Amino acid sequence: MKKSFVLLFAAFLFVACETETGHLLVNDFEDVVLDESGYYNGSDTTGTLIEGRYYNPIYSKSVSLINRYKPDWQYWDGFAVSSLTDSVTSGPANQYSVIAGHGASGSVKFALAYDSAEIHLPYINSYQKVKSVMLTNSTYAYYDMLKGSDYSKQFKAGDWFKVIIRGFSGDVQTGKVAFYLADFRDGKSLIVHDWTKVSLSALGAVDKLIFTFDSSDKGIFGVNTPKYVCVDDLVVEVEEGCDCLKD
Repeated sequence: MKKSFVLLFAAFLFVACETETGHLLVNDFEDVVLDESGYYNGSDTTGTLIEGRYYNPIYSKSVSLINRYKPDWQYWDGFAVSSLTDSVTSGPANQYSVIAGHGASGSVKFALAYDSAEIHLPYINSYQKVKSVMLTNSTYAYYDMLKGSDYSKQFKAGDWFKVIIRGFSGDVQTGKVAFYLADFRDGKSLIVHDWTKVSLSALGAVDKLIFTFDSSDKGIFGVNTPKYVCVDDLVVEVEEGCDCLKD
């Protein structure tokens, strides 16, 4: 699962299409190798051990997804990659499935962000900008909001759940984009079921994206709603003249 930066650089040469200003690189995570479980959550502990937790970068085309795994608790957070599409089974045992029943654009694999999750763009510079990403709910989070559970409420009028994506260039935050994965405000009763394209153009040129969550359902330990979002087709634009593009 762990790949060298040489392999990552080779994968980075992937070009999805061209625009008038340059190339659009679509990170769809189809190149991530999964075992028979159908998902990767860092349990192979191939990363760097820091204070009892393994930090496992998952390399895919022009990005790396940061996975964190604590073997003592068999616990992960950050990013996982999955191909599981069970859209009917509720509960945490089905945490790796997507409610849409497939990856974005009908693809097989997708990424899954949990709690606070980071995407690094190691070849970013002033010529490369994030453009958009496809998002939807995990099956676990979807049914938890629809029906409620022992730990969280069934969503009713006034409730909401959102993911916040912040862009960073170095230590400087370039902006943030919020997307409501559920919205029961102002007469609405939306729990996102399908893949939805979300513009990230406001973030500009970044070398890191951080995903966090907020909800109307909170307790003494923070957000009660399962803090998951499924992620696919992260698009970045690299203009002509970028020294990270090769023929």
